[in-house]
Amino acid sequence: MIPLLVALFFLYGCAGVKPDEKSTPPVEEKVEQSKKKEVSSPQPAPDPPKKQVYVPASPPVLESPKTTPSTQPPPSPPPSLRSIKILWDSVNLREGPGTNFKVIGNVKQGTSLIILEEKGNWLRVRVRDGNEAWVSKAATSEASKPPPVETPKPKPM
Repeated sequence: MIPLLVALFFLYGCAGVKPDEKSTPPVEEKVEQSKKKEVSSPQPAPDPPKKQVYVPASPPVLESPKTTPSTQPPPSPPPSLRSIKILWDSVNLREGPGTNFKVIGNVKQGTSLIILEEKGNWLRVRVRDGNEAWVSKAATSEASKPPPVETPKPKPM
């Protein structure tokens, strides 16, 4: 008899109740509770239906690249490139700054070269055809330039 009452209660008693509406329990439930007291092992009351909260996923936020003003000044132009001339009759062009590097060409006296870098007694130069190589500073017009002489500043009296 109890299972029949419970089945009827769930079929007809809960059919008109919406989950978010609060109402007083039906009369059949009170009868069922009094009968439960007679039974030695009580059955747990069914859990009320839980509300499912739908939270829509937020669309991904796509940020456009922001151009912020740079706090650094623009790069300065490269320093003016110095030009030199070959003083010797013929000079070897090498792959690196030293006689232990492979000879990749040679230039004749009077040839103009542009200095790109200086390392010790060697100059990395650009030849007219655009190739780069190393040449001994001693064979160029750079060798004839005396080192800059510092003039002493007069002492205040």
